[in-house]
Amino acid sequence: MNQDTADIVIIGAGLAGMAAALAAAEHSDVVVLSKTGIAGTNSYFAQGGIAASVHPADRAAWHMEDTLAAGAGLSDPAAVRTLTDLAPQAISWLVGTGVSFDRDSKGQLRLGLEGGHGRSRIVHADGDATGRVVVQSLAGALAENGRVRMSTGSFVEAVVKDVSGRAIGVVANCDGETTFWRARKAVVLATGGAGRLYPYSSNPPGAIGEGLALAYHAGAVLGNLEFIQFHPTVVNDGSRDALLISEAVRGAGAQLVDACGKPLFANRSDNLRTRDVVAREIYRAQRERGPVFLDATGVSHFDQRFPNISRRLSEIGIDPITSPIPVTPAAHFMMGGVIARMNGETSVPGLFALGEVACTGVHGANRLASNSLLECVVMAKLFAEAMRDAPCAPRLPEADVESRICAVESEAVLSQVQQAMWNGVGIERTGTGLLAAHHTLLDLARQRPQSAVACVAWLISQLAMAREESRGAHFRSDYPMPKLAFAHSSEIAKSRSTTIRSEETVYGWR
Repeated sequence: MNQDTADIVIIGAGLAGMAAALAAAEHSDVVVLSKTGIAGTNSYFAQGGIAASVHPADRAAWHMEDTLAAGAGLSDPAAVRTLTDLAPQAISWLVGTGVSFDRDSKGQLRLGLEGGHGRSRIVHADGDATGRVVVQSLAGALAENGRVRMSTGSFVEAVVKDVSGRAIGVVANCDGETTFWRARKAVVLATGGAGRLYPYSSNPPGAIGEGLALAYHAGAVLGNLEFIQFHPTVVNDGSRDALLISEAVRGAGAQLVDACGKPLFANRSDNLRTRDVVAREIYRAQRERGPVFLDATGVSHFDQRFPNISRRLSEIGIDPITSPIPVTPAAHFMMGGVIARMNGETSVPGLFALGEVACTGVHGANRLASNSLLECVVMAKLFAEAMRDAPCAPRLPEADVESRICAVESEAVLSQVQQAMWNGVGIERTGTGLLAAHHTLLDLARQRPQSAVACVAWLISQLAMAREESRGAHFRSDYPMPKLAFAHSSEIAKSRSTTIRSEETVYGWR
């Protein structure tokens, strides 16, 4: 096995990973390992923008109020305060790195309105291509930074710990060669989410939750995995290629209608309710009334305001100026993840989690629109600051790696997982459906102990069964109301045993 060393080893080349690398490179040597290039990351496809109270008439406290309201009682107020207070600084830092945000004729940042926000505070770049612009800009800055190495095509199979239990590196496979990357200061998971555990998703194909599996096998505590946000409006044209229609389109006046053109919401402003509410309304309408469409024919200058969406719709034969867009809810974002502080610190010493793979308490039971890219930057900056004076780990013997995840997932296993998740752990859930999915996923996890998708899907189903209430993005028709007894985050962790049995995991409410 080859060996290499860096102060900080980052897994993932989305916004969280690249921002952490760039910020930490001020004082540390960094390597970024990624199985895909930046165009394979969730961040690259983000359309909506970045939320921040940058307008003089806006307040961080109001941004915090909107975030807490969306979180349905599970957000950590301290974490939300940190996020919203630091949001304007995050925008300034990105501008300083070279990101060009959209501005009005006076040179001021152009601000959009999205669902759940009480004010226009969404910063965009190139209209609906914010994610692409931001990650390309950071990638350019990283390419010129001599303290950062990028290794694309590297699949991380395991987190390595020393005999004290500290994470000290990772085992990665690249072009058939295996390398142990030792981290003198920190191992960072910035691997994004797991939307592709569902057959309908806005995420790119690589979003299958490997970071969650790596953390679980390393002994980290995970939480709130049952809260999967389904974006209400992904194009429903019969293909599995994800084309998300940003909330900003509804913010510009588009509304949801059925096949007869009848609005789904009597009150037009309800089209901008939080994503869980709108997604469930579409799901029910599809079941009871048939196909659902997003009518943007009344949105002025659509092709200028949403050039990327307009171009991609044109490629599949849809003209949003003259025809409503067929849409469906699709898995979009995981509110839960590896339980972490806002600087990324997890329950495993030396192991950090940033961005969507982390569960900081910011999003609670339902993420507010355009807070995800913001969280990536804020967490990355706080992590880098924590690493500034962090000592190098003492060189102790390595512990044996007991569990590895496979670099190539079986299409058959992924298909089984997707079907079980959509049918039993989807937009509307029942105890019967959850139990059936759980049994299927547990069997798969036992049969395929190296499968990240089987492991993560099984963990999600277990926490979804345990939460006998409805809250935020977790809706159970057999328990349709929230319960005070469950007004806490869920937790799940692996025991010392490596055999997959129900007894080896524990979950509780904290």
